[in-house]
Amino acid sequence: METIDSYFRYCCEISEDSEEIQYNDDVIHVKNVFKDPYRMLKFQSLLTKWESCHNAKPGIMSLKLPYWTGELIADDLLDLPDHDDFLNESEFYYFYYNNVGMDSGGIDNLRSNNCILPHTDPGKRRETNIIGLINLNQREVSTGFWKFNGNLLEETEEIADEYNEYSSQITYSNYHQKINNGILDKDFDVKYGFNEAIFYDSKCFHQPNIDKYYTRENPRIMMRLSYVLDGEEEECYDN
Repeated sequence: METIDSYFRYCCEISEDSEEIQYNDDVIHVKNVFKDPYRMLKFQSLLTKWESCHNAKPGIMSLKLPYWTGELIADDLLDLPDHDDFLNESEFYYFYYNNVGMDSGGIDNLRSNNCILPHTDPGKRRETNIIGLINLNQREVSTGFWKFNGNLLEETEEIADEYNEYSSQITYSNYHQKINNGILDKDFDVKYGFNEAIFYDSKCFHQPNIDKYYTRENPRIMMRLSYVLDGEEEECYDN
């Protein structure tokens, strides 16, 4: 029986010219990720896709890859602190304009659909979970980062509960009155081009910027990586 392990290793070859840049205290920006990003584009096209796997994600997603696929990237691309490699996650996301996540509650969920409100992916709050997004679109993409009551990170259940309550009151009709008002504020956007990546703490309030260019037939293709840092190493990464 043939497998795709060796083909993935071929597609995942990291560029010798990769460059890691500390965008700010919260985001790392990496340029020239893969030696040949068109190999990885070909690889993702071979994978079976789910219709958002029955969740609130605004688009299509691939089957998850084995943990070691994310480790290849961590080993060769990032100076990542100690982490549990068996908890690594790798997959591809395909977002597009005006899609509605299967479990998102419909078009009026502003955190799903077009993601005009931020969300977090905290996992277990006692852990530091690092998310990586690699842009496989042949155009620039951007990810927005927000603050809620001055907090960039949803570090406590109290902040999570307060944000859930506040965001549930936001609709298309009152959106502009409910943002950039000292409560929920866009802090910054990170723009990154084809074969570039960003890495950030999953507890950050963030949003993918999805414009009308992206359709179901031509979606926003991103490789998503996730790493859970060892507890004693979290402070080192934060610094």
